[in-house]
Amino acid sequence: MQFNNTPWNATGTTPGFAGQALGWMRFFCCTMPARGLQASFTWELSRKFWYSFLFVSIFFAKLLHIWAHIDSIPVGTLFLWGSTFFVQDIIFLFLAHLLSRSYQHKWIRIGAATTMIVASLVLSVMAAANTSFYFTTGAEIHWRQAGGFNRDPASINTLLTGLTGLVIVEALYIVVAAFATPHLYNAVGGVMHTWSEFFVSITKPLVKPVFRPLMEMVFSRWSRGRKLFEDLKIYEPVPLGDYEDDEDKMNSAPLLDQPTQPRSNEEDFSLGLGLKQRWMNRMNSGFDDLKQDWRPIAKRALIIVPTAIIFILRLARPSEQALWFMSQTVIISPFAGVDSKGKLQMISDDPYLHGKLTALTAPPRWDWFPEGNWPGFRDWEKGGFDGNKYSHYNATEDPLTISNLGEDILVPLRDALHGGKVNIKHIFVFKMESTRYDVFPLRKGSYMHERLVKSHKNKRIPKDVQRRLANLTSVAERLTGAESGFHKKGAIKPYGGIRADNSYTGGTFTLKSIEATTCGLSPLVIDFNKEYEHHIYNPCMPQVLDVLSAKTNDTKSSDYKLWPWRPTFMQSITDTYDHQNLLSPALGFKPENIVTVESIDEDIANGKNFNYTKFNFWGYPDGSLKGYFREAIESAEANHERLFLTHLTGITHHPWDTPDGKYDDLFGSESNSFGGKNDQLNRYLNTVGVNDKWYGDFLGLLEETGVANETLIVMTGDHGLSLPEDGNVTPYDNPLVSNFHVPLIFANPNIPPISINSSVSSVQIMPTILDLLKTSGSLDHVSARAVGDLLPMYEGQSMIRPIIAENNSTAYYQFTVMNTGGSLVAMRSANRPYRLVVPLVNEVEWRFSDPSTDPQEQNPIKSFDLDGLIKAVEEKHGSDAVKWTHDASHAAQWWVADNWRRYEYDPSRPKSSSKSGWSEGYKGP
Repeated sequence: MQFNNTPWNATGTTPGFAGQALGWMRFFCCTMPARGLQASFTWELSRKFWYSFLFVSIFFAKLLHIWAHIDSIPVGTLFLWGSTFFVQDIIFLFLAHLLSRSYQHKWIRIGAATTMIVASLVLSVMAAANTSFYFTTGAEIHWRQAGGFNRDPASINTLLTGLTGLVIVEALYIVVAAFATPHLYNAVGGVMHTWSEFFVSITKPLVKPVFRPLMEMVFSRWSRGRKLFEDLKIYEPVPLGDYEDDEDKMNSAPLLDQPTQPRSNEEDFSLGLGLKQRWMNRMNSGFDDLKQDWRPIAKRALIIVPTAIIFILRLARPSEQALWFMSQTVIISPFAGVDSKGKLQMISDDPYLHGKLTALTAPPRWDWFPEGNWPGFRDWEKGGFDGNKYSHYNATEDPLTISNLGEDILVPLRDALHGGKVNIKHIFVFKMESTRYDVFPLRKGSYMHERLVKSHKNKRIPKDVQRRLANLTSVAERLTGAESGFHKKGAIKPYGGIRADNSYTGGTFTLKSIEATTCGLSPLVIDFNKEYEHHIYNPCMPQVLDVLSAKTNDTKSSDYKLWPWRPTFMQSITDTYDHQNLLSPALGFKPENIVTVESIDEDIANGKNFNYTKFNFWGYPDGSLKGYFREAIESAEANHERLFLTHLTGITHHPWDTPDGKYDDLFGSESNSFGGKNDQLNRYLNTVGVNDKWYGDFLGLLEETGVANETLIVMTGDHGLSLPEDGNVTPYDNPLVSNFHVPLIFANPNIPPISINSSVSSVQIMPTILDLLKTSGSLDHVSARAVGDLLPMYEGQSMIRPIIAENNSTAYYQFTVMNTGGSLVAMRSANRPYRLVVPLVNEVEWRFSDPSTDPQEQNPIKSFDLDGLIKAVEEKHGSDAVKWTHDASHAAQWWVADNWRRYEYDPSRPKSSSKSGWSEGYKGP
């Protein structure tokens, strides 16, 4: 077809975009009503771009999806079935191509345009968000968690920190789609056209005699309408080459207006002589036609054969969950079904360990327990069957719990604890945000230090930087008694206390980590902070101290052992993130004893003198709490109270803003494998240094108020950070050991400085504090007796006694609920160096590692199924590792199921439980 001397082709390309636009404008002006001109013109020009935009988004989303899990698929499996991972995407793109056609009916066109544009925008944003999230966290978004995202200001501000990355990725998609327009649209259209012709050619012998009469009868009315449509349709432009070929043929043909002349004999003779030549020309032309016929056949084969093979392989592919997960296209990811019990069902049909169904039994009875109902002690409420209304966790019935309370105190501590040298009047527990083990203090030879060295030219740290590094964590060096290597040996005198060098957090989600430390129990294995909605299965430290204070409450006595306790929680950042403001009271902290940025702002509004400014949306610097700490200590001393103060730091949280916005240059400018992450590492270490100064101020405050010798300081990280290893700024779904390995100290000037190398967990902190109070004689006889009865209820071993690594062929397992809680559980044991990451949902993998031989876990073993993991473990690590993996997987199955029982959480009815738990308690299956 030719219109106004403008050549057009079937794919919509023209000699130039301006020519195409002009041609369409002329056509529409002549054939379309004025009202529909703009919409039709715009859609015709943009539909191919929107299709390319959709194509690019889906294609790159799938590539990222495969890349994120490629090391979990065996090479042979990837080679055989890898092409089938794109089948869902291909089908969806074919359907989208039909939607992006140029329809003539107004409402069909509007509907198609609206659907196409909305789908392109939504899916591109999903793909861009997932890409940005992956390069920030090292993990893909679990879309099933989107419903649990909180809409509080802190959560939204956290989300906005990743907005820049999303915008950049979205812009890249747009640029690529613009350059790919209309080529992607045309290519997919060509593939679909080839397949349609193929199907027509192979079905025509059957369709024509059998179905054609029926179809003509059914669609006769439609056919009449189609003929009318054909008369009025807008034809796709004709190729420029075809147009020129037609002109050449017309020019070479005899002119119709030339008169016909009779042939002479000579002409007849010459005509006869030409018959042979013309016959030869016709034969040669036939060969040329044959050659030309083979060309489209070859082109069709190049399309049909590969795509047919892909679809045949998809039909033959085994129905493995891993292959299905790898095949998911971005459009179905938010709606993919997730089994709440996940892969634990794949371990064994037997859900019990050593015949133990659960660790829940009737709660013990104590004659010292005060009358009435006490928060945290709900299970001791009377009533119901056998005088008890509820069941309670019993560590003696837990097949995975090994008690070391029968062991003697560690030799270096015996004289100090038994001789009355240690008096613990007050307790301060610091949860240090995002603080990994090797920055408290920063040590020479650590992985973080190696990254520092490599960042400088010729791997030589300048002297001025060395001086900064020497002073960066000097207070941490004093508190831990661990020499950093930046000073002369013995230059910094240890503060005194216990340092655990092999401590892991109980949860890499901050709020779950706080619960593990404060309550001495494992967090609930579901996503986000939901513990406060369920039954926290053991009383937390503030609740235990409240019960002790009910029996020991003599504020007139000069003996501090008779004073009541005042549990207090302080942080200079917001507590609205993921309902922390509801969790803190559930842990036993009374609202009047909680300090947050909100209460600080209220105090400022009421005229309080406060000379600090907020460093970002989280709140104020941690050091701004010094005045609140002083008030708490002085008030406790004046009122004869014992202070139990828990403090969560905040400035070491991403994005690592400093109070004055200034940063010392610690890292060099040499490039690294993570592309520009040196700046992030520099910011992180600067905030670590800022808080080290705050810890120094705190120690000075204890001296000023005269309570330093009578205060136990507990400091530990809520989780680590794998920023130096993989560039990620959060431990979300990140199994690297550096996200788990955190500092842990129990500091007091009268405790001799010792270090323990046994595998321990932050779940053991509360039992250790209670054991220290009792063993050091820092409790009166009534409270000491009560603590003696309470200690056996907790699953963690005391760290002032030798750690028992295994008992009766059962290892001392330590579990970590991984951020955000419902996807992965990491575990290790005290008797082996191995680590196992257990998937709870189908979209994550099993993972085995041995940090003793691979400290940074650069070569872990991953698999979507346990059998595949065990096979790979046997090949690389041998039979001992296989047995440990097998036993650990069974232990994990039992532990997760009992974790839900203890919290009275029903995974089949996650929203049915009330804040206090099930109304009738756990009765068994």
